Amino acid sequence: MSLDTLIKDIAGGRYSNVVIMCGAGISTNAGIPDFRTPSAGLYFKLRKYNLPYPEAVFEGRYFRQDPKPFYGLVREIFPDNISPTTTHQFFSLLHKKGLLRRIYTQNIDALEYLAGVPEDKIVEAHGSFKSGYCTACSETYDLSWLKHQIFNGNQADGVPRCAKCGGVVRPDVVLFGEALPARFWSNIDTDFKACDLLLVFGTSLVVSPFNTLVGKPGKSVPRVYINKTKPGATGSLLGWFISMGASVDFSRRSDLQLLGDCDRRVEEVCQRLGWDQQLKDIKILSLDTLTDDASKAQTL
Repeated sequence: MSLDTLIKDIAGGRYSNVVIMCGAGISTNAGIPDFRTPSAGLYFKLRKYNLPYPEAVFEGRYFRQDPKPFYGLVREIFPDNISPTTTHQFFSLLHKKGLLRRIYTQNIDALEYLAGVPEDKIVEAHGSFKSGYCTACSETYDLSWLKHQIFNGNQADGVPRCAKCGGVVRPDVVLFGEALPARFWSNIDTDFKACDLLLVFGTSLVVSPFNTLVGKPGKSVPRVYINKTKPGATGSLLGWFISMGASVDFSRRSDLQLLGDCDRRVEEVCQRLGWDQQLKDIKILSLDTLTDDASKAQTL
């Protein structure tokens, strides 16, 4: 497939069940690192925590033993204030046009919500900071509370504590060694059977089982890959940590690879479709709109 064909088919109304897969590369322009280059200084930042091994900071087992390194690293690598990127706004625009079936995201930053994509359209494969819970009494907390506690709290040990019982509060993210959310598995068959266009943004597809989703659409379904590196490239330190490199084949006649910055590629596509002003008009939501109603997570 060529870019010209993709533009013509979108403009002609060929697609009505677009499925999106996305990863860290769509959030780097929001200031969130993907650990792809040594400049991220991940090893240097982790040295101070006296970890038994670097990847322990991302492990559920070690978090339960000592959550301080995890929250310390979060404060160092995540910006205090983040806002959705152009790519997130594009997702919202696809929804508004009635073309979006589902977003499968590896990201935990909740930026899809802040771009205005409804909760039922998002499947967070690795959980999200959108909500959190007390590990002792299960009291739930929203993103706004969690963000304040992480970046502005007065805890002596730097760990968010439950207002009810004083237990450790953790975000609803999937750490290494933990099971993926049930919602990740519940929609796959119906979503990818209905999928008439697969868009893959900002992920090298080296993490399993997420990367297996690219093989789910029918063989004639166009798959468009947009990222700075080729599919299957294991340049990410995070991918190296979990040793899940994969050989991902994007050589079907219906496939298209668009290498480069996700936002720039999205702007190009929208400009050619005449959607550029509509893209700019997408409103960004505030953190106050993301309340702790995550317990009502839909199962559509």
